[in-house]
Amino acid sequence: MRVVLDTNILVSALLWRGTPHRCLLAVQAGLADLILSPPILAELRTVLLAKFRHTPAEADEAIRTIQATAELVEISGGLRAVPDDPDDDKFIETAQTGRADIIVSGDRHLLVLGSTASVPVLTAREFLDRLGGASG
Repeated sequence: MRVVLDTNILVSALLWRGTPHRCLLAVQAGLADLILSPPILAELRTVLLAKFRHTPAEADEAIRTIQATAELVEISGGLRAVPDDPDDDKFIETAQTGRADIIVSGDRHLLVLGSTASVPVLTAREFLDRLGGASG
């Protein structure tokens, strides 16, 4: 299973031990393949620096941790799929380019789509439930 985790899921996975963290652990255990793009990693770094006051070294280490288990795909940035929040387009384009099976998000602008180009947008809980069903 190929999965895109949005920035909010990645931040939560790194900073707390809840459901998003279990999603990242599943990826690190090889239960799913994480697909990311440079714009997602750039946004993650910006959020860690600005909102959570990480030092540049701490943010870079978090990025290295995430990248160690991810396949990085290049995107054009030209896709327009989320009219209410165009900044979220990068997750859909990453999923399409990286042939992802699922986008995991807590963002209402993405979740309201339900799916896009046949890629379902799931909450972290829904992803873990599906992953559990796939491995069981």
